Amino acid sequence: MPRIEENRPVRLEFATVEDAVFLTILQARAFLTEEKYIPPDTLEQLRRLDDPLIGPPGMVDPKWTKMVIESKESVYYKILLDDQIVGGLIVAADAEKHAEENFWRIFIEPTYNDRGIGQEALRQLFRLHPNVARWRLGTPEFHTKNRHFYERMGFTLIGIVKPDHAWFRSAEYENVLPQEDRLKL
Repeated sequence: MPRIEENRPVRLEFATVEDAVFLTILQARAFLTEEKYIPPDTLEQLRRLDDPLIGPPGMVDPKWTKMVIESKESVYYKILLDDQIVGGLIVAADAEKHAEENFWRIFIEPTYNDRGIGQEALRQLFRLHPNVARWRLGTPEFHTKNRHFYERMGFTLIGIVKPDHAWFRSAEYENVLPQEDRLKL
């Protein structure tokens, strides 16, 4: 699919509990359509698991989304294009205290993919947290589209691990670029 550059402004706002159901729907659509990026042998293994959903914890549960929005452990942003919610972004809440932050999740409604919205959302995140010296995240090792996106956004692969709770190996990344360089990506 050819890339369409989005010209409308992208912005982040704090998600509210009123946004929980809609954000859950967008999140489910985003992660469930990513099945096409999973290699056939991995997909076959997944289909043999008891849980047929392929995606992060809570991706289809509005209660989970509401819990994360209300949590003191995380910050849940909605990604807006004009005034329409087109995605979400979740990070740990203590970014400014520790100067190192875990980036938990980003998702974009699939009809808005490949328009630069995710890139601009990360730039907005970096602007909102200028004192974070190191951003860290993990993504499934097999998910090459995610990995390419994070690498374009200045994240460097630091290792491959097998999380205790996961069926997949995780590609672990960090971004230690100076703030001014992050904003140019």
